[in-house]
Amino acid sequence: MNNVIDKEMLGLTPMKIGDRVKKAREDAGMTQEILASISGVPQARISALELNKHKKSSYLIQLSTGLGVDPNWLLTGVSSGEVKVDYTPIEKEILSLTMQLTHEQRVRQIAYMRELVRENSKL
Repeated sequence: MNNVIDKEMLGLTPMKIGDRVKKAREDAGMTQEILASISGVPQARISALELNKHKKSSYLIQLSTGLGVDPNWLLTGVSSGEVKVDYTPIEKEILSLTMQLTHEQRVRQIAYMRELVRENSKL
């Protein structure tokens, strides 16, 4: 039996919260902008967190939900259980299409979707 030992758990390569957020985001194939859109966390906060300018964040639950990871793992590096977000087929398609756009096109698309949401809230 091959036992794989997590180096972070042994303290050999300690990661900070921001490092874990960045790793989870990159593993999910997301930009900071996409994570901000999905999670509702301002992109500037995500950037500052990933640069380890903050040692903790009040946005961990939102970020973990958007990333599909255990919030405890983001905080401590140790998972209390497997958390997986199942996106619907339409959500997966939206993410896939969004990732194919240029930065400017993403900004326009997000602004358009926000306007649609505002219009729907007036109904």
